[in-house]
Order: sequence, then C-alpha cells, then structure tokens
Amino acid sequence: TMEGLSKGLNLTDSIGVAVSGDGTVGDTVPDSPAAKAGLAPGMKLLAVNGRRFSPEGLKSAVAATKGGRPLDLLAENGDFFKTHA
Repeated sequence: TMEGLSKGLNLTDSIGVAVSGDGTVGDTVPDSPAAKAGLAPGMKLLAVNGRRFSPEGLKSAVAATKGGRPLDLLAENGDFFKTHA
C-alpha cells in the first residue's frame, strides 16, 4: 500500500497513475498515458499545467483533458526536473 493514498489520487483508470497527497508517484500502469509520458514510481509532481501541485488541481486538470486540454506535469526525479506532457 502507498502512504498517504487516502489523501492522494488514484488515476489509474484515466491517465494511468496513482499519486500520494504530497505528489509522490506511486504506481504507473504500463502503456498508460502517464507511463508513455515518462512518469515512474518515486518521482514527485511539483506542478500541473504551470501551477503548484495539489491533488485537487491535478484532478481538475485531468478532467479538462477530456475536452482536449493538454496536461503538463512538472516532476522531480532526484536532482532532475522534467515536464511530462
């Protein structure tokens, strides 16, 4: 089980990732949009579409993708920062 999952988000059915309340990536579903974008367990989400990460912000940004809006996630992986589209 993942610490903080109750405060986090399980988006495995939509973009293919579970994220804890602090933005830490838990599971990623193989071949999902999240995995194809390069997200992996242990990374930490810092921003969603240019705004500081929050579970609510991520949830609404994912919902907006159904209307064709892009989803850009800024993630930290050790000392590296990368935007995953």
